[in-house]
Formats: sequence, structure tokens, C-alpha cells
Amino acid sequence: MTGFVYPMMFLLLPLPLLMRAVLPRVDDKNEEALKVPFFDDMRRLSPVGSRSVFTGLSFRRLLGALIWILLVTAAAGPQWVGEPSKVPSEGRNLMLVLDISGSMQEADFTVRDQAVRRWDAVQAVADAFVKKRQGDRVGIVLFGERSYVYVPLTYDLKTVSDLLKEADVGMAGSQTAIGDALGLALKTMIDVPAESRVVVLLSDGAANAGVMKPLEAAELAEKMGVKVYTIGAGSDMVQMMGLFGMMQMPRGDEIDEKTLQEIARKTGGRYFRAKNTQELLEIYREIDQLEPVVNDAVFVRPVKTLFYYPLAAAFALSVLGGLLLTAVRRTP
Repeated sequence: MTGFVYPMMFLLLPLPLLMRAVLPRVDDKNEEALKVPFFDDMRRLSPVGSRSVFTGLSFRRLLGALIWILLVTAAAGPQWVGEPSKVPSEGRNLMLVLDISGSMQEADFTVRDQAVRRWDAVQAVADAFVKKRQGDRVGIVLFGERSYVYVPLTYDLKTVSDLLKEADVGMAGSQTAIGDALGLALKTMIDVPAESRVVVLLSDGAANAGVMKPLEAAELAEKMGVKVYTIGAGSDMVQMMGLFGMMQMPRGDEIDEKTLQEIARKTGGRYFRAKNTQELLEIYREIDQLEPVVNDAVFVRPVKTLFYYPLAAAFALSVLGGLLLTAVRRTP
């Protein structure tokens, strides 16, 4: 849609005619307005018979009128206004801290009745969770023996989703450094307003690597005002081949639920236990309800100024008119 910032400027269009009607005509018979010593020589170079339509009074008036209309149009501030588009509102800053240690390779979750690795289930559920967070900034910290910021906080949820699908078990070592991972997530949120910082930490084991202890990181989160939701993922039983076929055996690598519960308690969050894919899905849905997305939509219209087009056209006509008049007068 095209419009004008100052449409009242078009009231100036009849100004030249008004000035012509009101102001007295200049008497140039006795005194020239511009002293040109060689004017007689210029007239001799342009005989009467060589006059063209480009030197006529009508042409000059038409050219002047067009230039004046273009100048007034430029002064009116023409602009193009696009369709309204939604922009990200000031929502939450949500960091997903996900365990990709070696134990996430274990296939004790199911998707469509097919056994899948824990990481495959976590990946699919976390991806669906991310796609719902329109208006929030989302980032990812992956950890195993080491931890690193895989995706910094961003509104670009498509990129977060694409990169999440590319992550895999073992990218950060086989052990579990929960404290370092949580500390790194907190470090990325230092400059973020306190009321909008949330961490969702998922692990399937106990902290057995790293420099920072998990509860030390929890105390830091408490001081920063960051709420941490913790998830313990993994079945209580594991399938093993026995003498009589597949057998259900208790897991040997117990989840450190006590530590995860304490982290959540200290920071005002909650601890969840996910023994299968359905429970994991329900947990992320509950977190989605506990930390709802800000729904106040903000719309903007893209605006592009266009005044330079009529201004450039007026300049071009002025130059072209001057060249034509000069060329015709020099024609013998």
C-alpha cells in the first residue's frame, strides 16, 4: 500500500498559478533581470527560422509544471507500507540442557511400538517442545564428559530444531558432567533479565565428571533467580538376553534423583521422572503449561520511503530540458 506522510503538501500545487495571478508582471523592457553582455551574439547563433517546439513557451510551461508537481510529490513524503507482520515479543529465555553421554545410547524407550534409544525419544519430544515456544528465545547446552553451548539463545526456532536433529550421543564424551553443564547454561544467561530465565535439565545418570558440583551450580542458579526444571530419563528395567530369551533386569546405572530433586527445589523448579516416551511427552507438556509463552502479539508494518523517486525525476527533467533548449538554440 502506497501513501503520503504529508498529504497536505499537495495544497501547494496551484501556488505558481496563484503567484502569477497575484504578483505584478516584471517590466523587463527598460532593465534586464540578468546582464548578459554577449546576449546579441547568442541570438544571432539561433535564427528565428530554427525555432523548435522545444523552445516554445508551451513546452517550457509544461516542463516547469511537471517539475513542480514532482517536487511537491517528493515533499509530501511518498512511502510504501507493507502488510503487518508479527515480531517476537519479549518472552522467556529458555535453555535446554540435554545429556548426550554414552548411557543415552540405551534403547529402553519406544516410539510407535518400536524400541528406540533414549536420545532418539528425547530428541523427538524436545523438538516438538521447541516448536511451540514461538515468542521465546531458546538455546541448547549439550553435555557428557564435557559441556558446550550447542545453540545460543535465539528466536530462530527453526534453526534450533534443525541443529537439535543433528546432535547425537557421544559428541561430548561418555561420562556425565551435570554441574558443568548447568553452570555453562547459567553463564550464557548472565545478561538476561532475571524474571525470564528458565532452564530445563535432562539427564539419565549421576554426575561423575566435570569441575563444578551439581549443587554448587544450583546455588548459583538460586542467586541468579534462574528456575531449573530437572528430568530424570530412563527406564527402571533393562532388557537382557538370558538363557530363556529376553529378560527384564533392574538397571545398574541408577539416576541420581536426589541431586536432581535438590537442584529443582533450590531454584524453585520441579523434578520429573520419565520412564518412557509417553511420560517424557507429558513432562514437557506440563513444563509448557508451567512456563507459558507470552501471547501478547506485536505487529509491525515494513515502511519504505519513496521520496527520492519523484525528486530524481524532477532533477532529470530539469537537466534534460536544459540540454534540449541549449541544443536547439545552437542548431543553425
